[in-house]
Amino acid sequence: MLLCEAALRCEARVGARALVVCGRTATRGAGLAQRLMEILAAAGVGGMVFDRVEPEPGTATVDACVEAARKAEAQVILGIGGGSPLDVAKAAAGIFTLGGKTEQYQPPESKPIDRPPLPFIGIPTTAGTAAEITQNAVIHNPKLKVKIGMRSPLWVPAVAIVDPALTDSMPPNLTARTGADVLAHALEGYVSRRATPVTDALALKAIELVGGFLVRAVENGADLEARDAMALASMTAGMAFANTGVGAAHSLAHALGALHGVPHGTACALFLPYVMEYNLAAAGQRFADVARALNPGAARAEPEQGIREVRELNRRLRLPQTLAEVGVKREELAAMVPGTMLSGALKSNPREVTEQDALHLLEWAWEGEPT
Repeated sequence: MLLCEAALRCEARVGARALVVCGRTATRGAGLAQRLMEILAAAGVGGMVFDRVEPEPGTATVDACVEAARKAEAQVILGIGGGSPLDVAKAAAGIFTLGGKTEQYQPPESKPIDRPPLPFIGIPTTAGTAAEITQNAVIHNPKLKVKIGMRSPLWVPAVAIVDPALTDSMPPNLTARTGADVLAHALEGYVSRRATPVTDALALKAIELVGGFLVRAVENGADLEARDAMALASMTAGMAFANTGVGAAHSLAHALGALHGVPHGTACALFLPYVMEYNLAAAGQRFADVARALNPGAARAEPEQGIREVRELNRRLRLPQTLAEVGVKREELAAMVPGTMLSGALKSNPREVTEQDALHLLEWAWEGEPT
């Protein structure tokens, strides 16, 4: 954690009191939160740890984190771990200064995010969400039964510490599904309605890195070159989609995660090929670019080859291919449509998605039929 130590000592000037936010198991179990507290103490920064972040965290967890920050008299909030603790920490930093409850800043009330947050420092221990560099936090709303992206330019983290060494202990399945999230970020950013030449370059670079290194990182977690490449891929994809938004695969994944608890990266990987099929007419040649980025040997690729390359990568990663594989019953599909339609990610999808289209996509993903 040499990078973390140097950066955190530098950031001691942000405030004399800190709240460190982490998950309930992996980060706490590895002793990383306690190590951060020791580093902070050596830099003259006191504070406490909030280690109650669950997978798919909800508004109540953010509210509890805000209360912990007030009790700690925090002047800075640090999130360490995967996307869940980083999102909770980021949202808590915002709600701390806004006041009120988290759900007030989600539909239907949707109060404006119009005050700067406490300084937030993001330290990822996975290579997937890029929450350490983006302006949004995805938080589950139990009343609406959907995950909602809360975002504001004011919520861009003060500091991002991306140390690939912190990802070395990820087990194969976690490496696979977080890496699949990177691909979904980059690919949906590349075909977004809001894409630009700059975001295109970032997205394609991230896709190239995923194609070259994700399977290596899954098969051998001690492959440091692969770990470094995937950390870079995650950050690069984050720079792209932070400016372009994502698309329908993320909208569907948020609904699936909220109702069935399927990990976000797994859900994105599952839906991505079906959404690519749906977007084929609108995205056109861009999927051929995706094929060449994932597989440099596909020099004369057609757009359909991009979809095949994504499906093949999912198979190599041993990720589920259908909703039936993750335990969803056919009669439960319609319940995911409202949550899908609430997602702001649909605005960036290259093709419009109606409620009927969303249900059709869910049926494809349940049956395992691309068309």
